[in-house]
Amino acid sequence: MDQTLRKLTVMVVMFTVVGIGTAMAQGGPGLGGPPPCWPPPCIPIDGGLGLLVAAGTLLGGHKAWEQRRARKRKA
Repeated sequence: MDQTLRKLTVMVVMFTVVGIGTAMAQGGPGLGGPPPCWPPPCIPIDGGLGLLVAAGTLLGGHKAWEQRRARKRKA
């Protein structure tokens, strides 16, 4: 039990130090220069989000088709 507690304590301390170091490395407001594109809200939503919606639609249609076939087999 003593070894496990020691390992857990070391891991928690390491993750805390890494987390604090990462947080301190971030720049504050006004330190990064201008935004990479103009006007500022230029977020490319179309590419990945469109593919996710299409994949979800196809998966949902496939599952619905399987359920319909299973109900027809029972009847």
